[in-house]
Amino acid sequence: MDIKHFACPLQVKALSGDGVFSGYASVFGEIDLQNEVVAPGAFARSLQKWRQQNRTPAMLWMHDPTQPIGIWLIVTENDTGLRVEGKLALRTQKGGEAYELLKMGALTGLSIGYRVVKSQIDAKRKARILTDVDLFEISLVTFPANESARVSDVKTPKPSAAADRRTLHAAAARLREAAKALTGK
Repeated sequence: MDIKHFACPLQVKALSGDGVFSGYASVFGEIDLQNEVVAPGAFARSLQKWRQQNRTPAMLWMHDPTQPIGIWLIVTENDTGLRVEGKLALRTQKGGEAYELLKMGALTGLSIGYRVVKSQIDAKRKARILTDVDLFEISLVTFPANESARVSDVKTPKPSAAADRRTLHAAAARLREAAKALTGK
């Protein structure tokens, strides 16, 4: 009996979290389009204040205070910057539109709304270094001031068990057809 092996990558992905996405709303150390640089720790005081209130900053569409589009589930500083994870209000017109645009990659920008509490001038870089800010909102935007402030992951609804079975059956059928083509059997 002649046995042939057929290798084929098979990836089945199912992510939970309808309308959930994550990324960085601000990246430390980068000069943005306003000639400002956010320093590590600049959000610490403000985030502590939000935690004490058991709230998060507003999630807005293009910095428009009349268009909230969801909620921030996680807003935290790490070594890279201000990491966020949010959930869009999919039953609202703007939240649903934002989700569709995120999924297709047409919208990837994040931007912060803040008031400067403390800053200093970096003469060498000709930029204002923000060392303490009051963060009041984070928006999905087309053009972020900080070019690295981007959505990195958009989660899609987890398929049903029936959809999982259909996907696996279709993949198995394709593998059988490919094996037939290679072996002639």
